Amino acid sequence: MQIANRVQQVEKSETLRVKEKALELRRQGVDVIDLTAGEPDFPTPSHICAAGEAAIRDGFTKYTASAGIPELRQAIVDKLSRENQLQYQPEQIIVTVGAKPAIITALWAILNPGDEVIIPAPYWVSYPQQVRMADGVPVIVDTRDSGFKITPQALENHITPRTRAFLFNSPCNPTGVVYTPDELQALADVLKGRNIWILSDEIYEKIIFDDQVHRSIAGYDGLYHQTIVINGVSKAYAMTGWRIGYAAGPTEIIQAMNRLQSHFTTPPSISQKAALVALTGDQSPVEEMRRRFQKRRDILVDGLKQIPGLSFVYPEGAFYLFVNVSGLFGRKWNRGVLKTSLDVCDYLIETQHLVAVPGKGFGAPDYIRLSFATSEAVLEKAIVALKQAVQALNQ
Repeated sequence: MQIANRVQQVEKSETLRVKEKALELRRQGVDVIDLTAGEPDFPTPSHICAAGEAAIRDGFTKYTASAGIPELRQAIVDKLSRENQLQYQPEQIIVTVGAKPAIITALWAILNPGDEVIIPAPYWVSYPQQVRMADGVPVIVDTRDSGFKITPQALENHITPRTRAFLFNSPCNPTGVVYTPDELQALADVLKGRNIWILSDEIYEKIIFDDQVHRSIAGYDGLYHQTIVINGVSKAYAMTGWRIGYAAGPTEIIQAMNRLQSHFTTPPSISQKAALVALTGDQSPVEEMRRRFQKRRDILVDGLKQIPGLSFVYPEGAFYLFVNVSGLFGRKWNRGVLKTSLDVCDYLIETQHLVAVPGKGFGAPDYIRLSFATSEAVLEKAIVALKQAVQALNQ
């Protein structure tokens, strides 16, 4: 039997082999240092869990409107107004089963076969794959020479008559970079008035450090009607498994997304009630998690500064450290020569039982991603393991 061409175009995950090795070590009883987490390690705040429990007790367990329950859509409207200074109506909001489905549904709604989507690299691994799933063409823009941020000139240089969308996120997974207001304004000046949709993935907006501020590009002059804001409760409220995301944008695009979504899924009823309380209730747990993430970032950054051969982008948001390991290429160990970041990940697993994510899937093959969404004790162990691994290569 034949598999569809669209599946053939979607690349396999290079991280799968690394994770399988880690699972095998765990089965053998090995203490694995896992820095691969793409989700907060904190529990969902208790008042949010209580709302989900109440929904179950109250029998709120049936299908809901495909675009989400009215009260949650209104809460999202209020949140965007209060926190992002963006004014929407409930009909401009769609609730989705996580932020990832919001992105693919938006792409389905705006792309025709062969349409191009500009994506700055490094990017979240699913961006180019989702563009391909929507019969689009990902146009990757290397940003290594500009601090892992796309410049206005680079954006301009990659716009063609086939360009249909620009997809980016800030704070960024995997680099942790945050676009400043001036940088967003410069990008807005390039995009304004063009027939190009902007998909702004803002899922990490509340995990931001130091004096950085999050601004939505949708708020810049002339871009409101071009922008689809993607967000959700997964990262900010430690609710990844609850599966609630959302998109905000012009009425016609949200209606189109809802037409598509109504034929394949509906946001979970219980989780919507929990998300409603997340957005309208006590916000102090969000700040506490942010504070602890910043402390963990500082621990990992300070530790890696002491390791020769490694360099990294200073993360201003999210919970990742993106580490350049090309300084280790050419070094020998008992399994051969390190030539790629995947080789480095294999080396770290085999010698230190430390699991990291290779950078090729993010569009940066010389890098590995380390997550600090784990305990301080694990991070301290990871620093020791990384030091030992690099020292062993120098002998």
